[in-house]
Amino acid sequence: MNLLPFALLPGLTAAICAAHDAIQDGVEFLRAYMPAQDRGTVTQERLVREVRLALAARSQFPWAAQVPWELYENNVLPYAVVNEPRDEWREQFHHLFAPLVSPCKTGREAALAIASRIQKTLNVRYSTERRVPHQGVKESLQSGKVSCTGQSILLICALRSVGIPARMAGVLTWNHVRGNHNWVEAWCDGEWKMLEYNEKDFNTPWVMSAISMLDPRKPENAIYATSWKKEPSGAFFPMIWEARYDDKRHALAFPPESRTVPAVNITDRYMKLANEWVAAQPEYVPGSRLMLDIREERKNGARRLPLHVVLKSEEGKVLAEGITPGPSDDMRKFLEVLLPDNISRGMLEFKLPDGTVRHEPVAHTEAPVQILNFFVSAP
Repeated sequence: MNLLPFALLPGLTAAICAAHDAIQDGVEFLRAYMPAQDRGTVTQERLVREVRLALAARSQFPWAAQVPWELYENNVLPYAVVNEPRDEWREQFHHLFAPLVSPCKTGREAALAIASRIQKTLNVRYSTERRVPHQGVKESLQSGKVSCTGQSILLICALRSVGIPARMAGVLTWNHVRGNHNWVEAWCDGEWKMLEYNEKDFNTPWVMSAISMLDPRKPENAIYATSWKKEPSGAFFPMIWEARYDDKRHALAFPPESRTVPAVNITDRYMKLANEWVAAQPEYVPGSRLMLDIREERKNGARRLPLHVVLKSEEGKVLAEGITPGPSDDMRKFLEVLLPDNISRGMLEFKLPDGTVRHEPVAHTEAPVQILNFFVSAP
């Protein structure tokens, strides 16, 4: 038997004690801010496993070791994002995504590697046919269908599994169109970055465009990010799937049981980010923003059609063009084109599945953005 030199024992003992203390501290943090719904079901053994795996990732990946501990414990250690089922995902996701990020040198590279390949890795896609918005990891993997909230949960778990702090961000309702949206924030380069499932870069264009149209004075246009630790402000993440419509106030109301996820208000940062993003676009010119959606009417409902649309001036000059969203795109996604201020009227042109070319006139209005929904009959 080869025995360790006596001189090494104090150092080894200190390392073991430090590791034990780190696990204990992490478990105590998770338990201190654990939602009431978990206290009778999430065991001490489960918490120890979660923290042990999170600490192992911190030791394995260079970017994880560079994250301040308070930020790491609040955005990597947690076993849940919102109020989804408490599936155990960390070990499985580490096996899936650790090899993917092993060549990466920075958290930025690793976050983009995961986001751009997570759909192919998990074979899970956005679908309005998902059972509930806040599905757990297990159900999402089995069904292959998720909402934007479900996509965000999967991406957050994947990022956390390799030591990248991640949290959910979202807006209760857009200003220019009905509907909410949730996305992911990943901690890279010393700051929070906006990131989405199956995207190759930060700051998804259609989301940045939509954020730039928000009115920060409206409470329903505020943007929040989740936190495990309760914030001094007492803010909570608006889980719209738990909201109820208040007939007297003509607005959504959040009962006490829906206010279980602490949050931080990040509206100002996003308004600045989005406005800078819009102004930095090479094609940016003053004008009317047109948001386009084309749907095929069927007996069982309307289906979005991905059609090539061209915006022309009255003289026939091409002003903009693009593809409208298809059935698997997020419902808040539109094709956005711009009618410049120096052109009074335009014409939208697109070819239908039966080969017919359709024309729709457009003009400026007082509204900052126009939502144009076109319907076609099924062949």
